[in-house]
Amino acid sequence: MKNYGAIDIGSNAVRLLIKRLEDENTGSFSKSVLLRVPLRLGGDVFTTGLLSDKKSADLVDLMRAYAIVLKLYEVDKSNMRACATAALREAANGKEIAERILAETGINVEIITGREEAAIACSNVLPDDNRTVAYVDVGGGSTEVSLISRGHTLSSHSYRVGTVRIINGVVDPYWKNRIANDMHNLRLDYISRCTGKVCIIGAGGNINKLFSLAQDREVTHRTMSVETLRGIYEDLRSLDVKGRMELYRLKPDRADVIVPAAEVFLTIADALEVDQIEIPSDGLSDGIIQTLWNKFR
Repeated sequence: MKNYGAIDIGSNAVRLLIKRLEDENTGSFSKSVLLRVPLRLGGDVFTTGLLSDKKSADLVDLMRAYAIVLKLYEVDKSNMRACATAALREAANGKEIAERILAETGINVEIITGREEAAIACSNVLPDDNRTVAYVDVGGGSTEVSLISRGHTLSSHSYRVGTVRIINGVVDPYWKNRIANDMHNLRLDYISRCTGKVCIIGAGGNINKLFSLAQDREVTHRTMSVETLRGIYEDLRSLDVKGRMELYRLKPDRADVIVPAAEVFLTIADALEVDQIEIPSDGLSDGIIQTLWNKFR
């Protein structure tokens, strides 16, 4: 069976996912490799507008390493895709760095738009026909919200609001009002076109970590109540980064961004009047592989 590969060059971390195709008829996959390196490219770009020489060199080195892993797992280039999100698309030297990566590693990096990111991220979400779903992906550099009803995407929003931006103080201070107003209008709009109650599917490393922290609270399989999330948010917010690391055993690159991530999710959930958030194990990397499979099946 074939192996498929995906590289997600995010604002906080760079991920490599390799999956093995187990059944060509159903498109079922098993996970072979998942690597994550917290380069935090957005720390440079969102404050200076450029990716520094140091971070650029680190990214090229990492991509060179990922290229070796892809080769060892015999991932054909036609079955691999590398996508860069907010950090590289906003970096003045983003295109130049992508060209350097191609020349030095053979990996073609696509710098995708926010709307493309949203479409890829939710491509592997197949909600029940009678459901209306708001797929929310909170990343380091941006937040994507897609409204899906009966398996069809009705609308897609991309906001320049991300966890790395927030901790660096480079987000519009009125971002909560803007997102809340958009989500309120989205809720009114879906009522006129859809049936049933909207639910949120949350994506990204932070919501998965928040869900794992809620395991000793009232949660069900891959579902967490908004009130549970609010309680965890308040507990985390009361601590500094060091305290979060010590009490919750969080890594440094997670301890600082997890609070703003929870805040974004709560802002959206409150505006949509949702009381539950579903948390699938899949993310953007899984969506990249799904788009590859959809293209050739």
